[in-house]
Amino acid sequence: MPHRRTYTLEQAAPLLNLGRNTLARRLRQAGVLGPDNLPTGPYRGRVNLVIVATGTYWHPICGWTHYGRTELTDAGLDHVADRLGIAIDHLPTHHARRAGPQAHHAGSAS
Repeated sequence: MPHRRTYTLEQAAPLLNLGRNTLARRLRQAGVLGPDNLPTGPYRGRVNLVIVATGTYWHPICGWTHYGRTELTDAGLDHVADRLGIAIDHLPTHHARRAGPQAHHAGSAS
């Protein structure tokens, strides 16, 4: 599976002309995120729009602790902008970006 570029809420917020907390609040109000800032039912598993990056960190009281962090894909950023009624310059689709390198490889074979 090709690696997708993703944006944390902190990275996505300025692209949508919002602050991080405002973006998170509006996504919760729109039903995209739950109270834990993780995707709600309709958005769970839609990896073309949103993923949950997971990991662990050391907490001084609790020890090793698991976390999940919501990240938006390029298509997810466009979807969120549309869902929230925010006008942005939409990013090119993943397939359009793929066409360039494929054409280059085909041309380099001759």
